[in-house]
Amino acid sequence: MNLIIDIGNSFTKVTLFKGKDISQLFSYKSDGSKNLINDIKLLKKEKLEINKAIISVTGPEHLELEKFLSANLELFIKLNHKTKIPINNLYKSPETLGKDRLSAVVAANNIFPNNNVLVFDSGTALTTDFINKEKKYFGGSISPGIMMRFKALNYFTDKLPEIKIDNNFYDIFGKTTEDAIKSGVQNGILNEVEGYINKFSEEYSNLKIIFTGGDTFFFEKRLKNRIFADPNLVLRGLNIILEYNAK
Repeated sequence: MNLIIDIGNSFTKVTLFKGKDISQLFSYKSDGSKNLINDIKLLKKEKLEINKAIISVTGPEHLELEKFLSANLELFIKLNHKTKIPINNLYKSPETLGKDRLSAVVAANNIFPNNNVLVFDSGTALTTDFINKEKKYFGGSISPGIMMRFKALNYFTDKLPEIKIDNNFYDIFGKTTEDAIKSGVQNGILNEVEGYINKFSEEYSNLKIIFTGGDTFFFEKRLKNRIFADPNLVLRGLNIILEYNAK
């Protein structure tokens, strides 16, 4: 059984994989390593055969956790730009590439092998990444996510209120200030996504589109059958990378 740990700025996801399937998934605030170590000890007390682990860290180091995993498992990997991966990474600054972006395209290539795949991760930021059918990852784009756009309009102006996503708002124009903000932010980010989809569809045949991230629900309703959604895409990618290094 594989232990996958994804430590973000705000939340940590701990996942157990049995083969390609998720066996257990935990999520809590990223407030240190001690809780993680205790949780892993409890899992081992349950006689779960955890042999391999990979950790992806955004932000401060977790040396105590890394030392514990290294000492208690057959294989432990801390993901970085030197870790072996099953795709050809053509990003010109791999040391600055977000580990979540890299893991997502690895998973996308595994889900749709021999296909051109466009990957959207919609959360705090909206990232767009492309991997072609020859397993070549070229890079992508980063722009503000939906909530960041709403917050920015409030923060950088004197009078505009802070609005939240309205999943039932579909109007092109708003007849009130609040609705005008919803229209600008929600239609703006949707047009951005559709622009990428249309552009890549023109240039690449049999294009597959995958969405992941906390705001996937917003795009699912609007893009309907054009996309494949997987909220655990990054975790699946980490598991694939772990297995690749175990060979």
